[in-house]
Amino acid sequence: MDQSEVEDAEFIIKAKGFPYGVTPTELAAFFAGCDIKGGKNKGLHFVHTQGKKNRTEAYLEMYDEDDVSKALQYNKKYIQDRYVEVIRSNREEMEIALEGSSTKGASGDTLVVKATGLPFTALPVDISEFFAGADIKGGKKEGIFFQRNDDGSPLGACFVEFITLEDVQLALSKDKRYLGNRFCNVVKSTADERDKAIEKQKAALEDISEPIVKLRGLPFKATESEIKGFFENQEIVSLEMVLNELKNCKGDAFIEFASLYDAKEALQRYKIRYLHRNVDVLKSSKSEWLASIPQSNKIVKTVDDIEEPIVKVDGLPTNVTKNQVEDFFFGMDCKTIQIVKQSNGNCNGEAFIQFDSVETVVKALKKNGEPLEQDSSSSSPVEVIASSLCDWRKTPLKKKEPSPNPRKRSLDHASSGRHQPQPRLVSYPDQKWDGGAGLSRRCVCRA
Repeated sequence: MDQSEVEDAEFIIKAKGFPYGVTPTELAAFFAGCDIKGGKNKGLHFVHTQGKKNRTEAYLEMYDEDDVSKALQYNKKYIQDRYVEVIRSNREEMEIALEGSSTKGASGDTLVVKATGLPFTALPVDISEFFAGADIKGGKKEGIFFQRNDDGSPLGACFVEFITLEDVQLALSKDKRYLGNRFCNVVKSTADERDKAIEKQKAALEDISEPIVKLRGLPFKATESEIKGFFENQEIVSLEMVLNELKNCKGDAFIEFASLYDAKEALQRYKIRYLHRNVDVLKSSKSEWLASIPQSNKIVKTVDDIEEPIVKVDGLPTNVTKNQVEDFFFGMDCKTIQIVKQSNGNCNGEAFIQFDSVETVVKALKKNGEPLEQDSSSSSPVEVIASSLCDWRKTPLKKKEPSPNPRKRSLDHASSGRHQPQPRLVSYPDQKWDGGAGLSRRCVCRA
């Protein structure tokens, strides 16, 4: 047989019945002593038939008749606990079988697989290692697409595009293998199925009404400055971490961006690698923020979020005056100002202010974090938060201390009634807010 006849000869065998999940390396080792044409990457072809996941077949191209004879001697030999049937085949049969396995398309559909059942913590590097030996088109950064739920949380599935059909066959041999502690399924997919999933996911993530996202899975050593560093291209209005009793991060944080566009851009981040943790970027809302941090004062309030035209100011100096507070809120109609004082007459750092409307409260809240006196470098920033009549009424009034040396009164003076103690009128804002005329007041008579 001359060289041309050798090239035209069909030295092909078919192996079937081996355990599902056998790799090309394991199958090539089974045929020890047989020279596979092109090696295991080019001369060994797995058949994966849609709807028949338990069917295990492969075609092997040998160099010559001697290799075919040696391969046929492995008929009925065992791989693990399954015996393998080895028979002679031909190129036409092989191509028909591979054609049905591939479902080839003009757009390269044969090169895409879908993996499901993945750990929710899986990253591109984990997928790349899982499919070790198969070349991913575009590498792990561009050739892997993770699917997510509508809120942005991981779905546990991904699409992977490979370079050659041999890479796809190697990837499909990983079906029913473990990644971490999860049992994964790998099936044939198409580029069209992947592209539709990408469009659907993008539309779901962009369907938001508030520019707020939630980070889940942060390390307890997380800091606000480091978190902001992950979103350098987006403008952050407010950021707040959920803290434990030791003031360490409990794993969650909320971020409000300047626009819906910035929030949508942030949501495109599948996961953020922060120290030793994989952090999820999820859709969120003000209601979820307040449910996690009820006393939050970092949420930018709107008119709809405010029920009463009252704010509380904290961080004031001990010698603050009502005029200073009124100047701080210059241009806003302060109806009532109450500075909370200690027994010695000094301010305890707090004050309550009633404004003319909730619209004015929205403006006042923007003063949060500003110093009480703009021209003074020693003035510390104050905290301005939305408050309520209930909080105001919980604040005790300063009690008048008795004189250390009370003046003795004669019985005549005491009986004359000239120096009898007069009732003292103390006023609180009334419990009802009429919406426009301000808070009505009620008087309490104290002896």
